[in-house]
Amino acid sequence: MLSPLDIFSDCHRRTKLVTAWGKLPRLDRTTDFVRSCWLGVALIGAVSANAQETQPGIHPYASLGQSYDDNLFRLSDNNPGYGGVRSDRSSQLQAGLQVNENIGRQMVKVQANVSRVKFQHFTQLDYNGKDAEVELNWQLGNRLQGTLGGMYEQILAPYTDVVTSERNLRVQRQEFATARWSFHPSWRARVGYTRDMYSFDLSAQAYNNRTVGAGLVGIDYLASSGSSIGLQVDQIRSRYDTLRSINGRVIDAGNDQNDVKLNVDWRVTPITNLQFLGGWAKRKHVYFTERDSSGFNAKLKAATSMDGQLGLNGAVWREFVAVESALASYAMQTGVSANVVWNISSKLQATAQGRAERRTFSGLLVSSSTLDVSDRNRRVSAGLSYLPMNRVQVSGTVFREARSGLAAAVFGNGNYRAKGVSLNVNVQY
Repeated sequence: MLSPLDIFSDCHRRTKLVTAWGKLPRLDRTTDFVRSCWLGVALIGAVSANAQETQPGIHPYASLGQSYDDNLFRLSDNNPGYGGVRSDRSSQLQAGLQVNENIGRQMVKVQANVSRVKFQHFTQLDYNGKDAEVELNWQLGNRLQGTLGGMYEQILAPYTDVVTSERNLRVQRQEFATARWSFHPSWRARVGYTRDMYSFDLSAQAYNNRTVGAGLVGIDYLASSGSSIGLQVDQIRSRYDTLRSINGRVIDAGNDQNDVKLNVDWRVTPITNLQFLGGWAKRKHVYFTERDSSGFNAKLKAATSMDGQLGLNGAVWREFVAVESALASYAMQTGVSANVVWNISSKLQATAQGRAERRTFSGLLVSSSTLDVSDRNRRVSAGLSYLPMNRVQVSGTVFREARSGLAAAVFGNGNYRAKGVSLNVNVQY
């Protein structure tokens, strides 16, 4: 789960990722990106982002936001906070530029922005955010197309599973490339590769500095209705820059994961889509091979719209996830989410989101215990966006989240509850 600190540190990135609600969201480039998304914050830039996606040219934009969170560091309910303080207010000023240009059949997208985030009480967290991305959507002939690009991002890392009040900036560098070959009217081959490099400026988190490479190969059958079904093979390799110390032993935390998945995209009706991606996953570790494990991963997503006014989106999943710990070797995640967007008028939009997830830990010392080492995460949010004038959007979001279970105390900050609110103004020139 994301900390509310991501409200501002991720705001600029969320803006460019928003798509038209009636369309089913694209799959993540790698499974490493499976993470919860705060829909209300994403919708801050929905109007301007959609306009920029469809209109070529240069589009400067700026935003100003204020936020309040009553449990900023996601501390347990019995923790009084740092210096007796648990809550804080923060503000963000952001300026950016997005460029969309068509060069023949090729499309070039460039996005870059900077932001200044300041906190009222915990001023040691003040930071400058940076984000830049370049993407080329290329096409050769009528059968070969793909993407090529890179990304740089500097944001404040979440504090959900870290017990500290120090500032912890995370830098991510990404390189990606994909290709799709329609070698037959009913058949398509796909390949892709992504490399992510993560680094943290907090020395206590340096053990998380890593490089993750993910490749995929797939083949799909394309039906005349627009639906498709295919097979996909993924390989993910994670390597860490520094060794870890577990129970006095220095180890290499590197690991490899191989997946074989069924990939289904079913256009049930012109306004309703179902997507399924699932199969067998096997994880192997460089050291402590007793942590090696395998399991069934699957995720089902559905999206529909009603008369262009009401959009519904939901998902259920069961995901096997390895855990870097001396106590457990893996966790099974099961969850459900639902999102609603209601276009009340041409100037007013309401949103709501709910998400519940359970993680059950196993392996190593946890397996020898009779205790239920698991946790539950729940989050709900609601937002309202208003366009008082052309190119200006005012948004407000409220949220509530909670975590409970024995694993919350073992692997994170403990059982907690949190709630907050944010107000934002977005302007596109």
